[in-house]
Amino acid sequence: MGVYDYHHDSGRSDRPEVRSDAPLSEHAQETLTVSPYKAYVEVVADFSSDGRMKPLRLVWEDGRKYDIDQILRVDRCASLKAGGAGIRYVCRILGQRVELFYEENGFWFVNRKTPRA
Repeated sequence: MGVYDYHHDSGRSDRPEVRSDAPLSEHAQETLTVSPYKAYVEVVADFSSDGRMKPLRLVWEDGRKYDIDQILRVDRCASLKAGGAGIRYVCRILGQRVELFYEENGFWFVNRKTPRA
């Protein structure tokens, strides 16, 4: 298994076929059951030479981009509001505290303040 085929498992046929050229936001809609409090976002991240991941910017569903001003804390945690677990990045964006989650399936999400209709 190489670095770039981390999520590839040719032995499993129980997963739905997903187009490899589709953006991650489309993958999330096709393959995940989404909580009304969970908002999947695109994230631009930097990777250090020792393998640590540092999110730099997130792109909201409507295309708005937000730079992450500061990462306050990183821990493994569950989102009690939206469901799901992974690595939680407690960030400061435009002066507001935001919890950004990285799931083991490779998707990023934030908790919505109000449920999606």
